[in-house]
Amino acid sequence: MLGMFSLIAMLAVVVGVAGSAHAEVTLTDLKGRSVTLQKPASRLLVDDGRLIIALSFLSDDPVSLVAAWPHDIDRFGRELYATYLAKFPAIGTLPKSTSNVQDMAVEQVMAARPDLVVLSLHSRPAEQQLAQLDEAGIPVIFVDFSVDPFVNSDKSLDILGKAIGRDERAKKVVAFRQQQKRMLTDRISKAGALQKPVVFMETHASTDEACCNSPGSGNVGRFIDFAGGANIGAVLKGRPSGQISLEYALAAKPDVYIASGGQYMEKRGGLLVGPNYGSAQTQASLDRLLARPGFSSLPAIEKGNIHGISQQLFNSPLDLLALELIARWVHPDLFADIDVEVVRKELSGFMAVPLTGAYWTK
Repeated sequence: MLGMFSLIAMLAVVVGVAGSAHAEVTLTDLKGRSVTLQKPASRLLVDDGRLIIALSFLSDDPVSLVAAWPHDIDRFGRELYATYLAKFPAIGTLPKSTSNVQDMAVEQVMAARPDLVVLSLHSRPAEQQLAQLDEAGIPVIFVDFSVDPFVNSDKSLDILGKAIGRDERAKKVVAFRQQQKRMLTDRISKAGALQKPVVFMETHASTDEACCNSPGSGNVGRFIDFAGGANIGAVLKGRPSGQISLEYALAAKPDVYIASGGQYMEKRGGLLVGPNYGSAQTQASLDRLLARPGFSSLPAIEKGNIHGISQQLFNSPLDLLALELIARWVHPDLFADIDVEVVRKELSGFMAVPLTGAYWTK
């Protein structure tokens, strides 16, 4: 028979475990707002489908944490979405929420009964709408994987980890990402004064639409800066992305050309890259882009420094792969020994749905 003290000790442990499972969570989001949750969130309403990819780094079943999402499958990536749908069929039947490019519908949010609303940093809900949600007892946090991912992705992972009670898992993912970034930084600093190759990155590259979409001084532009390149899109000062003229792009005489695209560009005359395309299809689509007037004069073509990358490697923690690829393409000699496939496998080890297939040109 248990003694009185033993019984009290056991009850204390049980109460302690129960208390920790329902403990309040206080965190600071990317807008500097202090937000308190009564307990770790388990029903998230998100305004960007790519946030589910971020959640897959923190949970073995990220879809079970989602109360509603915008069903923005092209942003998510049709190939990626298919793999999530195969493993988590519930993703196809989740209630719909408004996207971060739309006005928030408060009634729709409340109907989904979330215990946390996760908004992108560039979302613009009215203060009155936030007040309505607050009155209804629905907390809101802001995260960012797209406006300034170089600065905010790791912070956002940490915030999400705390919000859903996966702090330790978030720390492991962030630690791996930061370790890889330090490796790149150390390599560049030890190399001393490096010449900065001029980089022309054309996002959503298309033969049917006006040239040329480009990352600006923020967004992926920071990746190019970090990798030791000179981004011609830096002319878009203060803007994460925008459009530059073909004349400007040609006059910049870029040493490196990188096109981004994916299955979503199939009907837009764009770069076709991803698991659903063979290398010949990807190369043919890249050749069509380079056949546009003026492109034959790019120094990057003469140097053979032409590359393609899936847009799905951006706007989520997968962007570590994009960063390492850009570093290799900008300074191929300095980073010749980096095997991005190995990094992909290590990164996939953290994910509920590992990334497989071709997402960049070889």
